[in-house]
Amino acid sequence: MPHPARRWFTFAALSLAYFTVSAGAFSSLGVVLPAMVTEMHWSWAQAGLGYTLLGVACGLASFLPAVLIRLFGVRGSMAVGMLSMVCGFGSMALTHSIWLYLAATVMIGFAFSLVSTVPGTHVLTDLFERRSTAIGAYFTIGAAGGIAGPLFFIAIQSLTHGWRSYWIGFVIISVVVGLFAIAATPGKQDETAHVAEAPEVAGPIELVEGLKDWTVRRALATPQFYMIVAGYTVYLLVNTTTHGFAVKHLTERGVAPDTAATMLSMEAFVGAAVGLIGGVLGEKLPAKTLMIVSLAAVTVGAFALAEARGWALMTLYILGVGTGFGLSFLSSTLLLLQYFGKRANLELFSIMCMISTTAALGPLIGGWARDVLGNFWAVLMVHGVITGTILVGALFLRPPVLNRAPTLKPATEAVL
Repeated sequence: MPHPARRWFTFAALSLAYFTVSAGAFSSLGVVLPAMVTEMHWSWAQAGLGYTLLGVACGLASFLPAVLIRLFGVRGSMAVGMLSMVCGFGSMALTHSIWLYLAATVMIGFAFSLVSTVPGTHVLTDLFERRSTAIGAYFTIGAAGGIAGPLFFIAIQSLTHGWRSYWIGFVIISVVVGLFAIAATPGKQDETAHVAEAPEVAGPIELVEGLKDWTVRRALATPQFYMIVAGYTVYLLVNTTTHGFAVKHLTERGVAPDTAATMLSMEAFVGAAVGLIGGVLGEKLPAKTLMIVSLAAVTVGAFALAEARGWALMTLYILGVGTGFGLSFLSSTLLLLQYFGKRANLELFSIMCMISTTAALGPLIGGWARDVLGNFWAVLMVHGVITGTILVGALFLRPPVLNRAPTLKPATEAVL
């Protein structure tokens, strides 16, 4: 176990990297998009495609950190991710065409996977014995980026009356944060806990006494893994779509744009607070309970946003989706650890993130629905129905049973 000062230095670097990419990705793009769509004369289907590509790139790249970490350590993954982040934000600031905008969202999506949850949980679960608390605090700080992003845009727009300077600011921040993260995270030589044994290899004792942890292949054959993935994916579906279109949806229903943007920051604030509390509760409560609370809250929040015209239902959305935001990542991470063990966790977590890429179709469908139907109401109502269905399935979730290898019988027993 490293020196406490080194552990917290690494924790700060990883959290700051997560904070930065979170601030400049999903919630920020949703707030900036109305101004970009107006100036560039894009359709909402085109704008939604960019949001979809952001989610697709984030999901498809989610297995890449595992590969880079195995080959080059966390530091190599962070270096590639920070370069992608700088290029993505820079392209967003310079965009004058739909194609450069789409390319920028892809680069930001890649960066999100490379510098956030996969390397973060990989390192923190080794550095801290109280894993739930550490992961909860890490997620809280990262989620706080969702609070800062929309508020940062409101401040920049009031000063410059434009959106390009907002993305330029993120280029500068990314360079500074990137250098700090690369310097503070462990190199490949420090990855002894993870390179000592490949995830699919069983030692001689385990072959005789039965596997202590699940392998990747065994875990992928269980319905429990896909139930966990479904719970994580449905939250991302609601999160990416609502962050992309909530501001436009609410302004079409009479809410002021600054008020709608503030609502997204308040939702992220609730998510950050709940994530911190959930990290502590995760030491005492079952992860399944956290997932059920998360899904129930998101279901209520999705229905509330669909009908919102003022602060009453907007507050219900803030509390509902904010609570889901704070617990979804934590509950999924802890369930994977509790159900399948540590050895294959890096690969299983990455596979979960990759499968959850299907949630990225939400913004594309939502933008198309807006162009065809004239509003986002129907899409948001469908989100509530889907989340409620997954909630019912989560109520019946049970731990998987590992089929152990048979143990060797004593010679005397064999004779008898």
